This record gives sequence, C-alpha cells and structure tokens, in this order.
Amino acid sequence: MGTYFEWVADLDATEAEAPELGRRVVDALVARGVLLREVSGAAALGGVGHLPGPAWADTVATSVSGEAPWGMAVGTGREVYDGGRGGVDAVTCPRCAVRRSFFGPPEEFGPTCSDEDGLAWFFDAAATWRDGDAADLECRTCGAAAPVTEWSADDAALACLGFTFWSWDELRPEVYDWIAEATGGHRIVHGSGKV
Repeated sequence: MGTYFEWVADLDATEAEAPELGRRVVDALVARGVLLREVSGAAALGGVGHLPGPAWADTVATSVSGEAPWGMAVGTGREVYDGGRGGVDAVTCPRCAVRRSFFGPPEEFGPTCSDEDGLAWFFDAAATWRDGDAADLECRTCGAAAPVTEWSADDAALACLGFTFWSWDELRPEVYDWIAEATGGHRIVHGSGKV
C-alpha cells in the first residue's frame, strides 16, 4: 500500500539560514490556517511535524479521501528530496544544458530500461554532499565538472530546507507561492512520492 507525500524544497537556503526560514514558512502557513503550530509524532512518518489546520483542504486541488492529512515536517540541513524510491528521471548539466536521462526504452537502456550506472553516479555524489562534503559531477557530454548542487534533477532536489506534506493530495500552485514569499523569494521546487 504505502504512504504518499508531497515535498517542497528551497534551492537557495543555506544551512545557517534554514532554521529561521523554516520558522517563517510555518508562521505563514499557520497564519493562513493551513497548519497548527502544534507538533506531533502523528503528523510525519518517522518524525514530528505540524498538524493540519482548519484550512488544509484549501491547499489541495482535490482530496481523494476527503480525510485530513497527517501534517507537515520541516527539514533543515542537507537533504536529498525525491519520490522516496530513488526515482530521478534525469539530470541536466549546468554548463552545457544537456539532459542525461536515466530511464528509457530497452533498445537504449537494456533489459532494465534504466541507466543503473548513471543513477549511482548521481546518488553517490548526492549522498557525499548530504553527508557534508563537496561533490562534483562530470558531464559526459561537455566534460565539465560542476558541484552536484548546481545540476538540476527531474523529480529531485538537493536542499538545506525542505517541507514534507505527509499524506496530502497534490498541492495547489499557490502553496508554493506562499512558501516562496515566506522565504523572501527563494527558488522553490516540488515533487511527490510514496514510501
């Protein structure tokens, strides 16, 4: 069965400013009635989070179940946000803008329909960065090396500030705007997943 979630990541927050920016986002969502200030272990899978507020239903396009979601967890510190199963479709080089796909037809990617070496190349660098070290990726097209944090990843983000909405249906676009506004206009990316 599994648990679905929506994630939102701030690409511009530094490790030092992430806790304060996280508080600002919570304050903004509490003021809109999306969240309660109260935190609970029942609000997040494997941690604590803010329980949904009375206006939570205004944040989703449609509610499949009609039931209130668990809540939202704030993540500060280096983290890789993805769909929960290591599913990154592709990454794009920040130097030459060539996109490297990790999945495709068997005639291109073999019987698994995936580039396992490419996925390991990306996730090994992402894990090195998450653990506190610098990590570069070398583009196989242009040969340039760039920090893994400068590469754009489809359905994933490397960020020092993120928000995981546990058991929420697809968020409305204005929720991302509210989060961006609370961070001072930072670049915000989002995705969904299942664990």
